[in-house]
Amino acid sequence: MTSENLLNGASLGGTLAAEPAVDAVGLRKVYGPTTALAGVDFQVRPGEIHGLLGENGAGKSTLVRLLAGVERPDDGELRFFGEPATGGPGDRRAAGLAFIHQDLGLFPEFSVADTIALSSGYVRRAGLIDEKASVAAAQAVVDRLGFDCDVTRPVGELPLAEQTLVAVCRALAHGARLIVLDEPTAYLEARQARKLFDLLAGLRADGVACVLITHRSEDVLRVCDRVTVLRDGRTVAVRTAEELSETELIRLITGRGDASERAPRREGARRARPVRLAAEGLRGRGFGPVSLTLHEGEVLGLCGLADAGQFAVGRTLVGDLPLDGGTLVLDGRPYLPGTVRAALAAGIGFVPADRRADGLAASLTAAENMLMSPPGPWWRPLRGSADESTCRRLLETFRVSPPLADREIFTFSGGNQQKILLAKWLGFDRRLIILNEPSAGVDVGAKADIHQEIRSECEARGTAALVITTDFQEIVDLCDRALIMRRGHVVGELGASRLNADLLTELAYGGTP
Repeated sequence: MTSENLLNGASLGGTLAAEPAVDAVGLRKVYGPTTALAGVDFQVRPGEIHGLLGENGAGKSTLVRLLAGVERPDDGELRFFGEPATGGPGDRRAAGLAFIHQDLGLFPEFSVADTIALSSGYVRRAGLIDEKASVAAAQAVVDRLGFDCDVTRPVGELPLAEQTLVAVCRALAHGARLIVLDEPTAYLEARQARKLFDLLAGLRADGVACVLITHRSEDVLRVCDRVTVLRDGRTVAVRTAEELSETELIRLITGRGDASERAPRREGARRARPVRLAAEGLRGRGFGPVSLTLHEGEVLGLCGLADAGQFAVGRTLVGDLPLDGGTLVLDGRPYLPGTVRAALAAGIGFVPADRRADGLAASLTAAENMLMSPPGPWWRPLRGSADESTCRRLLETFRVSPPLADREIFTFSGGNQQKILLAKWLGFDRRLIILNEPSAGVDVGAKADIHQEIRSECEARGTAALVITTDFQEIVDLCDRALIMRRGHVVGELGASRLNADLLTELAYGGTP
């Protein structure tokens, strides 16, 4: 089936009798000298899961803003369920559209029932809120989706995957017929993502249209019916998922060959180098004992399911959590990570998993963020041409687009923000860098750039990198070897020749090496 057939409404699962949930033709949006959308066509059918893909800066965010009514197109036509799009976000919601963003927009202290009732309205009796009936109504919504959840619990106590499901329940409670999900699996492990996909499949069966915006090509091929790919503000492909391979999908997104192709392994050569960090019998919050050795220039993966303890190990190494036992040796000298400031002074860098909350100051410029590096002053302005030259060099080295040091962080795409965060820590001499989920929420092209720069910096400077993640494919693509954790313990080690996502998953779930 050709892209032209799909755009013109060829059959897929008998869903075409109804008007399209979304019918966008020739959408254009220009910001000053920048053309964000240059005639985008986008169609979503009732009862289908439709993937929207593209590199950072391809135009996905702009298209979503137009769909949500936050902005209006400069040209083109936009219809929902056969009706012309009018008004703003409130009108879209009234028409049955719901948008679930990466930060979910939930209040952690509110119960699940309250979260749903804030969208659908509380059940009232004699003008007063009937709490018992409101809880029962919320439970009915949750049960409809097959979601096992106590709706009286605060949302903040739920795992992130279940919070995502709550956001979907909230959308359905006010009668959503079209749900747009932006990177819903960015911080979910495989089993959590499967729970979300099962829910989306149920919505599809009920005739609800879903748009899935994601950088995970494997998710698209697993759950989507069709895929639209944007590049440089244009629609470059509309395909059924079943006719695509992962390699072909990556080629469509990037416009080049397989972006996941990795550099040759050099495990033996790197392990012959001097030991940078030796940890023996470490114990801390939720883990232990854990032992590991990391060499100069080596990229070592520390992975497992989200609750396996690997993230606590990283925070302990950088002094953010207390070390309860064990010994650490850094470049042949005893090392005790008493505080984060002391760890940074010892030449250890730390890239947090959540760049927005913990890694970058959104209102400051790229240059200010890159120069904001304890143990010196927490912030300082640029000091002449030397600082400006350094920042420009880093932005170009890490392929940040646009490479403008004086531009505020919030104006960059997510992938470029992640590159700036990595430039902040990898661009200056560090003996050891701890990288938490280094490519979460970025597109395949940006992920390839990030992996290349991590490997290049480690090779050129001798920096040792500890990559901590729940993304097993990232371990395969990036690391020289990997340690697998489960329930706070290291349960296996895989060298370069044995690294593959299936085996890592098996070990994380309880298999044997």
